[in-house]
Amino acid sequence: MTNVYHSGELSVQRLAGAEIAAQQNSAIVRANIPKGAVAFLKNLSLMIVASVDGKGRVWSSFLTGEPGFIDVEDEVTITIHSDPVRNDPLYPNLISSPEIGLLAIDFSKRLRMRINGTGYFDADRRIVVKTEQVYGNCPKYIHKRNVSANGVFQRSQKSEQRGLYLNPEQQVWIRNSDTFFIGSISSGGKADVSHRGGPPGFIKVIDEKTLLFPDYYGNSMFNTLGNIYSNPRSGLLFIDFDSGHSLQLTGNSEIIWDENELTEFPAAERIVRFEINEVLFTENNTQLGWDFVEFSPSIPTL
Repeated sequence: MTNVYHSGELSVQRLAGAEIAAQQNSAIVRANIPKGAVAFLKNLSLMIVASVDGKGRVWSSFLTGEPGFIDVEDEVTITIHSDPVRNDPLYPNLISSPEIGLLAIDFSKRLRMRINGTGYFDADRRIVVKTEQVYGNCPKYIHKRNVSANGVFQRSQKSEQRGLYLNPEQQVWIRNSDTFFIGSISSGGKADVSHRGGPPGFIKVIDEKTLLFPDYYGNSMFNTLGNIYSNPRSGLLFIDFDSGHSLQLTGNSEIIWDENELTEFPAAERIVRFEINEVLFTENNTQLGWDFVEFSPSIPTL
């Protein structure tokens, strides 16, 4: 069987003692979209996207729409009918580099699927993606949220703020977060994006430029950490589920293996340190909102 992992993933699997489990789980990775996933994709209202800008920096974005905004054209092609807000890096990024990582996620059903490949904007500003890797992830650490029944926000994009560090309000936002997304790229430039969930407070704000967050037990594939091991460039995305705002951070990540550093992070197997290069805050990034229902039963207690 051809190995689906690159050298960074293999290295982290070896360091974590998870080589056998990773090899077993590699059987779920395929190049095409399975027929059973078509209905899942067509019922989604949210898609997370990782892309790379002209400077090689990674950004994580998100796209929303009514169910049906994602079309499965054939087993290796999907079309996303959603135009990012004007300041989002996604549009210029896909012009600069076609590499794209997608995370299709349904909070209400605690389901998620990764789709990695190449993408471009067509003449109608739709994103066309050709798949190279498609696979499901377990529901672990996904907090249940339902799309708000109280209508939608008015996506007026009242303001945007760019900076080189987190302001005090943004630091509080991150400290109180229970969910974020991390985009990464391999040494070969292949993009990926994944979900991270935990109890509120599981992300530590060390200072205005530095975050620490735990890496909990997962599927042993180490796609994100494998990318970070070989290429530290990464991008974080925080969504304000109540008001539709977004906070995008691009920077560099480092894996911390020292067990003495784990004491502040119950159940963590490793820690990731993220150093910020740029911050982008967008008000009213989406017309949708999500109502919190319950925490994942898998999250540890702080």
